[in-house]
Amino acid sequence: MHHMMSKKSYMILCALFVMIFVISGCGNAGSSSDSSAQPASSTKEEAGGESGTRTVSTIKGDVKVPANPQRVVVNWYIGDVFTLGIKPAAVFGWKQETMPFYDKFNGIPVIEKWETEEIMKYDPDLIITYDTKDYDKLSKIAPVLVIPEGKMTSVERLKFLGQATGHEAEADKVISQFESKLSEAKEKLNSDIFKDKTFSIFEDWGSGSYGIYYETGSRGGTLLYDFLGLHKPEKLNTLIKNSGESRGSLSYEVAAEYFGDYVLWFKQEDKESEYAKTKIWSSIPAVKNGHIIEIPAKYAGLFYYSDVASMTGQLDYIIGKLLEQTK
Repeated sequence: MHHMMSKKSYMILCALFVMIFVISGCGNAGSSSDSSAQPASSTKEEAGGESGTRTVSTIKGDVKVPANPQRVVVNWYIGDVFTLGIKPAAVFGWKQETMPFYDKFNGIPVIEKWETEEIMKYDPDLIITYDTKDYDKLSKIAPVLVIPEGKMTSVERLKFLGQATGHEAEADKVISQFESKLSEAKEKLNSDIFKDKTFSIFEDWGSGSYGIYYETGSRGGTLLYDFLGLHKPEKLNTLIKNSGESRGSLSYEVAAEYFGDYVLWFKQEDKESEYAKTKIWSSIPAVKNGHIIEIPAKYAGLFYYSDVASMTGQLDYIIGKLLEQTK
C-alpha cells in the first residue's frame, strides 16, 4: 500500500466529501505489477460444471474460489464486478448517476460498515477486497481475493478477476474496447500542441480547509499518467517522491508552483473557488492561456473510480475537452 493515509480512513474521508456534494476519489492503481499478484493465468479448475471450484494464485497464496460465484461481496472494485456482468450480493461503496455502471446498482444492497458481522448478513460465496487485512479477518466467512492497490494496473486487475470468476470473455471484450480508444486518444494527443506539456489535477477546498488538493490516482489521474502517459510538473513529481503521498494538500501561497501547462480543475457543488478570486490565480500561465479544464461537480461519479469502465468514460470526457483547446 502506498505511504499515505490508510484506505479505510480515506474512504471515510470520501464519505464526508460526498455529504457535501463534492468529488473525491480513492483509487490509484499503479502501473507496476507484483509477481505474486499477476493476472490469474495459473488458475486451475478443480471440478467440472458450475458447482466446481477454481484455484487462484494471489498475493496471499493459492485461494480456492467457486467456479461460478453467485453471491459476491465487494468493496473498492465495484466497477470491475459490474463490468464482468456479475450481480453482487452486496457492495461497500458510493454510487452516483454519472458512473457508467450506475444503473447496475439497482436492487443491490449497500453495506454501511465493512465489518465481519455486516458482511455475514449477505452469505457471500466470494469476497473481493483491496485490503490485505481482510484475508485473515474474512476468510472464515468465504474465500477472499485480495488485490492491494498498486499491485496491478486497472487492466490487469479486470483480467485477473475475469479469470478468477469465470468471466474472462467479458473482461477481454471491455479491455479490447478500452485499449482501442486509448490508442486513438494517444494519436490525437501526439501533436506539437500537447508535446512535452505537463498536467495537474486540483480541487479548491478553501484556505480554511485543505487549500488546493492535488490528486494523481483518482479523478482521472490513473488514466492521465499511467495509461495516456502524460506528465506531471517536475515540482509535483518531486513532492510526491519526497512525501510518498500520491494525493495531498497545498497552501494557497505555494499551489501555483505546482500547476502544469494544463489543469483538470474539479468544481464543488454550489461553491465558487476562493483561490480563483485571488491575484495569484490570474498570474498562473495555465489560467492565462485558457488551459484550465473545469470538471463540474455533477461528474463526481464518473471520476470517482479508476476501473476500466470508468476510465473509458473519463477518456471520452477528457480528450473531448483537450481537443477543444486546439480549436
